[in-house]
Formats: sequence, C-alpha cells, structure tokens
Amino acid sequence: MAQLFSSKGLSIDDLVILSGAHTIGSAHCSAFSERFQAGPNGNLVPIDSSLEKDYAMELIKQCPAGASATVTVNNDPVTASLFDNQYYHNLLAGKGLFQSDSVLVSDSRTKGKVEAFSESQERYFTSWAESFVKLTNIGVKTGNEGEIRVSCMSVNGQGK
Repeated sequence: MAQLFSSKGLSIDDLVILSGAHTIGSAHCSAFSERFQAGPNGNLVPIDSSLEKDYAMELIKQCPAGASATVTVNNDPVTASLFDNQYYHNLLAGKGLFQSDSVLVSDSRTKGKVEAFSESQERYFTSWAESFVKLTNIGVKTGNEGEIRVSCMSVNGQGK
C-alpha cells in the first residue's frame, strides 16, 4: 500500500490518514476472507494473530464458511455510521477489519500516527481534510480528456 500511495504522490502519513475512511461503510466477506481458513470440521478459524480473538469470532459468525456473496460486515464494529476517529481505537484493539489496516499498528512507520489519531479526533479531521484534497487532485482530467457524467455509472450516451 505504501508503494501504491507513493506512486500517486501521497505519503505514508496520507496512507494512515486516508485509511481512516474505513471508519464508515461495510465490506463483503470476501474482502477479508484471507484472515481465516477452514478448520478440520469445515468451520472457519482465524489465522491472523493481529485480530482480537472475540472480534475474529464475531466476524466468523457474520461470515461463516459458505456465506452468500451478498453478506457484508461493518468496517467499524463500534460506530459504523459515524465519520470519526474510532477506526484508530479499533486498530489498537485488534479490531481492524482488513489486513492492510492491521498492518498500520505493527509497522513502526505508521503506528505513532495511529496512536495520535486515536487520541485526537480534531487532529484526525484536520489531517483528513489536507490528505483528501491531495487525493482529489490525483489524475484530474481536463479539457477533452474526460467528461462530466450525467450518471456516474455510465459514460454519457451509453447504458443507463
């Protein structure tokens, strides 16, 4: 992830800040299924030691082996519908839904930022605003390079 962000002109701090968007939304079970494997009886068991045990078991309950592809889990098990700094508290408690989130706590380059944002929602919000502006300026198309779509789901004049 750090390389991907760097290739877009974003810093490792931007990676930590923008990952905080995982404080809202949900994910399909397949988005984090690599953190589990089938046990001897066919039930899923956690294989990622960075997951807090009770949280891992709750994820398995919500996404058992063979779960429908339509099943989703909240990214943030505490304040799923609020944009706040709870994501960082979750990471420190071993409750990061994605493996890429959990790594932010184990990497010495990012752990301090996670801790700082868990301590100050205001600091996180200020940093978010700055990083989000940087993000929105990546690859902006101008002139004849693109179009303003009537519907984001399709190119103008095609489809719905």
